[in-house]
Amino acid sequence: MPLMVAPQQRRRPTLVAAAAQPTGAAAPPPPPPPPLAAAALGCLAALLLTLAPPAVGAKELVQGYPRVVDGDTLDFSGTRVRLFGIDAPETKQSCTAKGGEYLCGERSKQALAAKIGKSKVECEQKNRDMYGRIVGVCLLPGGLGRQPEDLNAWLVEQGLAVAYRQYSKAYVPLEEAAREARRGIWSGSFELPQKWRQDNPRGGGGGAKAAAAVVAAPAPLAAPAAAVAALPAAVAQPPAGCAIKGNITAKGERIYHVPGGSFYDRTVIELNKGERFFCTAVEAEAAGWRASRS
Repeated sequence: MPLMVAPQQRRRPTLVAAAAQPTGAAAPPPPPPPPLAAAALGCLAALLLTLAPPAVGAKELVQGYPRVVDGDTLDFSGTRVRLFGIDAPETKQSCTAKGGEYLCGERSKQALAAKIGKSKVECEQKNRDMYGRIVGVCLLPGGLGRQPEDLNAWLVEQGLAVAYRQYSKAYVPLEEAAREARRGIWSGSFELPQKWRQDNPRGGGGGAKAAAAVVAAPAPLAAPAAAVAALPAAVAQPPAGCAIKGNITAKGERIYHVPGGSFYDRTVIELNKGERFFCTAVEAEAAGWRASRS
């Protein structure tokens, strides 16, 4: 009987189920970028910050060791700062004191340079003028136990500049104190710097300074007796031998100024307002004018 061999049974493959990943599990973090890629991203971020526009109304702070341009202007390596709220005589402007003339603008410039010396100066922007220059308050460092010193205030206090009343009232009290003490330009007679620039449009580029702080100008304060807000259309000339100026103030006071007086050179006679010239003080007083107290 033939040998019967049972057919070999086939083995079924073992199926191993893959491990199920929990639902909602976080994906593994991506590998860190190569060092060169990271450096490139950092440079791009810095560039974007540099190109970002400044915040609206941001104030600029300028500091360093400036060159003194004139009595109210500093230059920080090409960045010019016009001192806010004050007006110093122009560099070529002359004033009188004790019967003689001197370059009061040059004196203000030299005094400011000596005051600063080799010190670092910090200027805080108040606004910009129409030429893009910074108009600000400049401070000298105070040193140990001392507050920083306001250079704008110091110039007015020493009689080296006047308060620029058209743009700020901040320094008017200091101007009045300097005038009372007859310090600096107040020791004699002088023209207001703004008026001098109008009379001398080529006298050093002062015309730009007349519009230095382009802000809403408040109503001008009561200026010293002979100061005028603007030149009249035609300035009256005194007749020969009759140089006494009969001025009428904003309050209606009739005051006459003799040559050499503190406010003589700054007084402008406007005939259409009833002002006039006199040949003698007796004539002026007889007409109802009184002598200036300065």
